[in-house]
Formats: sequence, structure tokens, C-alpha cells
Amino acid sequence: MMNKFKLIWGGALLAVAGLAHADPFYLDIGQNFDPAGGGKQCPTCTSSKDQFTLRYDSQTIVTDVGAQNNGITAGDTTVTKGGLAVGDWTTNLITSLIPKQVFGNNSDNGFGSQYLISFGFTDLHGVVTGNVGASPMIAYGPTVISMYLTFDGVTSINFMNIKVTGGQSDGLGTVLFGSADFTNVNLAAAGIYANLFHSTNFACNGKTGFYDIWAGCGEAGSKETQISFVSHFDSDVTETDVVANGNGTYTITSNHDGSATFAVPEPASLALVGLSLIGLAGVRRRKNAA
Repeated sequence: MMNKFKLIWGGALLAVAGLAHADPFYLDIGQNFDPAGGGKQCPTCTSSKDQFTLRYDSQTIVTDVGAQNNGITAGDTTVTKGGLAVGDWTTNLITSLIPKQVFGNNSDNGFGSQYLISFGFTDLHGVVTGNVGASPMIAYGPTVISMYLTFDGVTSINFMNIKVTGGQSDGLGTVLFGSADFTNVNLAAAGIYANLFHSTNFACNGKTGFYDIWAGCGEAGSKETQISFVSHFDSDVTETDVVANGNGTYTITSNHDGSATFAVPEPASLALVGLSLIGLAGVRRRKNAA
């Protein structure tokens, strides 16, 4: 049987029907930033976490198909870029590991002060399916989200990619789904950070790092194991601007926030997850307690 992880950004899928249980994870940063930190999985690791929160900026170009000049309508095409492809580390990053460290107990092993994690994408293509007020509903196609690690806020290490296979937006929230992928990651440059993320409870051939699972934990030792994900994040409508460019295109800028959890669903649940994706765009992300 192929072992699969389900990465649920925002926890929205868990709220739908309890199809998957939370699977704790931790980060191994390769350095012990706080020898006095308590509850860590290893001296160079964080403690076990349930989820993390994130925020990012985006820019979408909408093309008026047929140049009808009648505003943004169904059938128009979109191209979106976001994260570090739009801004810098100050507004585009993973903001917190949950549960957060407690006072005097650095279970995050330097996260937020010694190192940061972010992401970026440049070519998320979509098609407008309708509108909610001034915000379009969009069905998305495939893209690649690159994940980055930094120690100085300037130099970025691409340690993992997310191969997005599709998704949708209802104008207020967005769902994307796909799987972790290391095919185009420069593993020599990524080094040990290709295994930055680890599963707390799952191991394959004694390995718990995401790259090791992806590379060698499929059926009969194949490389087909997928670390799957479903993401959900909200758009700030008060910070969303739509500008007509006067050439048959529109530019939409916005910022977003969300969160992520990991889970290992049963095979039957995986099928139900696929059937549930259509209804997820209308699910609001639940606020997560610190």
C-alpha cells in the first residue's frame, strides 16, 4: 500500500467531515539555536507541531476574453503570482508554528528569530467562473509553489516544491491541492534542508524526512509516494484592489492569510477528499488558537 500524507493548508478539510486526523510534524533545522529549549524532538529540531500559519501578497492579471470591455466576467482568463514573487520576507512567510512555544521554553528552536520559511509562485493560471461582488471566482490549473528557507532574510534556499494540480477561489477564500515534489529542487544547494520537514509518527525505512519519504518510500521501493496537500486561505477584502488597465486587462492585488496541518488519511478517505474539493471554496478558515 502506498503511504500518503495529506497537507491541509488552513485546516479547512478537517472541518468539512473529519476525513483525516491531524498528523504532527516537526522541523529539523540542523542547528541547536537554544540548548535550553524544552520538548524538542532532537537538539537541532523543533517540538512536535500541529499546524503553522502563513500570510502572503498576490497579483492577478485578468484578461477580458474577446475584448468585450464588459468587466470581469465568466470565461476571462487569469494569471496569478504571489509570495516572494511579489514581495519580500516582511509580508510573505510562514508566521507561526502551532502550538507556539511557551514563555521560557523555546520549543521552536529559533524559528522566527534565527530562521524563516516562505514560498513563491509566478504562473498560477485560471479561468473566471463568476463573481462575488467585485471579486471573481476562479478555477485554477497547475503551477509550482517553491518553498524557501532563509537565515538572514536575504539569501533563500529552495528546499522543497509543491506541485499544484488545481484549485478554486470563491472570491474570498481559495483552495489549492497537489503534492510535494523535489524533481526540480537543486538537492546539492538544498543540502540537509530537503528534509527540513519531518513526520512525528510516520517513518519509512527508518526515515521521517519529507524528501526521504518522497524519494524512497513508495510501493516496492518505488519513488511514487506522494506527500499530498490541500490548502485553504482567506483574502482580505479590505486590502483587495481591482484596477482596469485600459487594454482589456485588469490587475487585482490582495493579501491573504491561512494555516496548514498534516494528516495521514485512510485510503477510503482519500477518495472522499477528492469529491469534497468542489465544496471547499466556500468554507471559511477557522481561527487557530495559539
